[in-house]
Amino acid sequence: MNTTRAHGTALQRLAVALLGAVTPEAIGRVSVTVSVQLLGADAGILFDRTDAGTLTSLFSVGWPAEIEAPYRHLELRRGRPLSDAALDGTPVWLEGAGQWRARYPEMAAIGTAGDREATACLPLRVDGRDLGAMVFSFDRPHAFGPDERAYLEAVAALCAQALDRARLLVVERRARGDAERERDRMEVLARTAGLMEEPLSVEERLQRLADLMVPALADWCAVHLVRGDEVEQIAVAHDDPARLDFVLRLQERYPPDPSERSGAFEVSRSGTPVFLPDIPDELLVAGAVDEEHLQLIRSIGMRSAVLVPLVVRGHSLGALTLVHAESGRRFDELDLAFVQRVAGTAAVALDNARLYQQQRRIAHTLQAALLPTVLPDTPGLRLAARYRPQTDERTGVEVGGDVYDVVATPDGRSAAMIADVCGKGPDAAALTALIRHTLRAEVAHGLGPVDALHRLNDAILREARADGRFATVAHARIAVEPDGGATVTLVGAGHPPALVRRTATVELVPTSGTLLGVFPDPVLRETTLRLDPGDILVLYTDGVTEARGVDGFYGVDRMTAAAGAPGPWTAAALADALLTDVVTFQQGVLHDDVALLLVEVAP
Repeated sequence: MNTTRAHGTALQRLAVALLGAVTPEAIGRVSVTVSVQLLGADAGILFDRTDAGTLTSLFSVGWPAEIEAPYRHLELRRGRPLSDAALDGTPVWLEGAGQWRARYPEMAAIGTAGDREATACLPLRVDGRDLGAMVFSFDRPHAFGPDERAYLEAVAALCAQALDRARLLVVERRARGDAERERDRMEVLARTAGLMEEPLSVEERLQRLADLMVPALADWCAVHLVRGDEVEQIAVAHDDPARLDFVLRLQERYPPDPSERSGAFEVSRSGTPVFLPDIPDELLVAGAVDEEHLQLIRSIGMRSAVLVPLVVRGHSLGALTLVHAESGRRFDELDLAFVQRVAGTAAVALDNARLYQQQRRIAHTLQAALLPTVLPDTPGLRLAARYRPQTDERTGVEVGGDVYDVVATPDGRSAAMIADVCGKGPDAAALTALIRHTLRAEVAHGLGPVDALHRLNDAILREARADGRFATVAHARIAVEPDGGATVTLVGAGHPPALVRRTATVELVPTSGTLLGVFPDPVLRETTLRLDPGDILVLYTDGVTEARGVDGFYGVDRMTAAAGAPGPWTAAALADALLTDVVTFQQGVLHDDVALLLVEVAP
């Protein structure tokens, strides 16, 4: 009874001690230390069963180092007491050296080394699951009676339950950590996608990308781009400015060779990733110029690296390099896969930006070809024109439909025109060209504004009706009079009203004609007005008055106020002022093209 009570007290003491241990390693330490004391054993060890089916020592006490060290990792093999206990789920009791020699002759020398005699090998199992085993050794023969065997099995059961609890806690924490890491990585991926869409230069985007990677994913990050036949390092990042400065100075002293067939240069060219869970010193030696260079490279402490290409549509644009150094972390296969996703997101955005810039250049080149290179030098008049394409990237990049022109008439007068075609793109560009060249031809034939616009309407219906395109046009015939003034005959075909800035006032000149390209016989009426020396006629497209800002639409009232601002104005100065006001109103983001054509009667 006393023994039973003592065993119960001992088990309670062990259970309490195990409650404070939360990791497998802590369970091993408490289990072995307390159990050895309770049992009066001279040595003890707890083995954990790994996923690979082997046994790994979590904690041991009482074993000489030279005996314990070779058995920290064991394979399970039949015919060995520890393996038999673990595999069968049944304790193995060896009460002295004689039993060792009788049952396990090949293991007797090891089992009784260090003057050991008796040994108890106890499996650790919970609900039929094999968690490992415990071994207790005694320096003297020891008879394990029924009560003591039951006691030892109860000790093992308590330890097994604690180990199972700890392992489940580790799994839970690992799962939670993996979930948190995945959440953080998705945030990094989302921020990468957002960053790469920001209106920044390629260099700024990639530096921001490198900064985003550090220290969330790596200690170091570098980005390289293929430019023509060369590979250039565009960005490098580290969260310690001093270390970053050290590496940049090191690169200045030992410039990387762009023709190098290894590292980021080779990954950029080949499109093949490089994964280095551990960076071998031989790699540093191979990349060093001399011994001093090698020591400086080693001082960075690079331990692990992934180099992935920026690939899109089968073409490599460059490489993204991540390196672990002073943190001591290592990249794994999951890291490699995620970095490839980041690189893929960045590559698509870079390629889109490249295509957008290419499209933008083509559109602007074509748009410029549709507009006059210079305005003619017209006696008695000063001419100014301004054109600004849309800058709102959400509306795409296409050739606009705004066009203006000034030509001389056969009778020595001047004909001015400004037009706005609905829509954008190649069809709008074709109609824009048709408008400009048709009016030039009709003016050359001596037709007045109304007749010229009727001819233009016929041409649009004939050539562009199938596309459903139409246009608004303002067409003016300007005659400089002997007194220095000018007479303007103005016709509007659905176009916004003209403005006239005079010395003290700004006048709105409405026109009520029908837009062109819709009806076979548009209503077109002439308006005649007098311009004195210094007066300025302002023609514009609806990209001015319909400009959108935080305060709504720009509108005719604001344009009238801007055109009437105090001060002596020339056509060129007023054109600049109006364009600046429209752009400022939209905070620099134009949702439509803006065209202005100003005609000033020279003072």
